[in-house]
Amino acid sequence: MKRNIYSAIVESMSDGLLVLDFQGFITHINRSGLSLLGLETEETRKKTYVQLFMGEPENDEFNDILFAGIQNKETRLYREVPYRRPDRGLIDLAVTTSFLRDNSGNQGNTGIVAVFRDISELKALNRARERVLDHLSHELRTPLSIITATLKRMQTPDNMKSVERINRNLTRLQDIQLEVEDIVKRKASHEEIKHGNSLDQTLDLLAVLAEDCSEHNTSIQTVEEMVREHFVVKESDVKGISLGECILKAVDRAKELSSHRDMELEAEIAEDSFLPIDNDVLEKVFIGIIKNAIENTPDGGRIMVMVRTMPGIIEAEIKDTGVGITAESQKQIFSGFYHAKETDLYSTRSPFDFGAGGKGLDLLRVKIFSGIYQFNVECFSRRCKYIPGEKDSCPGAISGCRHIQNREECFQSGGTAFKLSFSTGRMAN
Repeated sequence: MKRNIYSAIVESMSDGLLVLDFQGFITHINRSGLSLLGLETEETRKKTYVQLFMGEPENDEFNDILFAGIQNKETRLYREVPYRRPDRGLIDLAVTTSFLRDNSGNQGNTGIVAVFRDISELKALNRARERVLDHLSHELRTPLSIITATLKRMQTPDNMKSVERINRNLTRLQDIQLEVEDIVKRKASHEEIKHGNSLDQTLDLLAVLAEDCSEHNTSIQTVEEMVREHFVVKESDVKGISLGECILKAVDRAKELSSHRDMELEAEIAEDSFLPIDNDVLEKVFIGIIKNAIENTPDGGRIMVMVRTMPGIIEAEIKDTGVGITAESQKQIFSGFYHAKETDLYSTRSPFDFGAGGKGLDLLRVKIFSGIYQFNVECFSRRCKYIPGEKDSCPGAISGCRHIQNREECFQSGGTAFKLSFSTGRMAN
């Protein structure tokens, strides 16, 4: 009876499931697996994965995962690989492998299980998102430069207030352009890490062209400088970057930029650590999160930045006593261009003002950096119980809140914490 229930569950799975013994023979594949891989049941009988998949070079990464499990007894928690189907269709698969256990629960010599799903649409969406960011950055740059230059010429004593208003909004657009460009550059730099040889060959080619075409030497050098600026990743100091020093700089900078606000902003670093990450990246990460905390914490509030060292992990936490984020908004805060407010409540105040209404790019950039530099970022938040909905508003100062009697009551009502985790194991490699 249990076996029948198990079989029914496996066959109803939307994910593909492939079971192989340690000789490489397929002992089971469900309907979704057959459909995703473009196979018929008869093709899989008495055949090894070598006979089924090795004939297609584009399936090498898929085969490597199966080989690692069968030959090396190694499983893969999560891998994204391309797969060329027999009908010549190319899809992207997310693959996870584990060992098959026997009835007693022991791993034994039973075999290996591969679970996989088609993520082609998701990958296509990510590529489209990157193209949109790239296009947005490119399209904004030139018009903004022209508008800035034109505005300066139009400025007169009679229209100073109007020009200042336009300048404030123009600055916000320029900030968006710079942050988008920074995200695009970092993505390009990450690709360069994986494809460094191609970049080296490009630079070598430019050097050869400069020697052979002396009349175009200046232009070629300009191109080379642009390639290096936009695509070459600066190598970090082998000794690493001081996390404590970087945080203290970010805190001092944030204090300077939010000097018009009334709040506590302190750093507590019990033990300093060194990370093999660009200093520029770390500063942008911490400034971005601290800025977000300041803009969501009313005057009279408190923001703490703490560093803890644990076995295998260095953890940095930015914790505020602000209004907090609703559960729905927490799902989307890392997506970019998302505001944890109703659109009609969105404001265009100066950066670091309470409720300034950020563009959403700071946290998107943090998330992208976390993928590139292999650290983990999490958000934990409790929305202020006195303003539970997105349309509910905080007066912007604890002293102006009619629901509480003192600061401690405000501190207990809501708040947000961002946690960054850096693996010390990765640093040792």
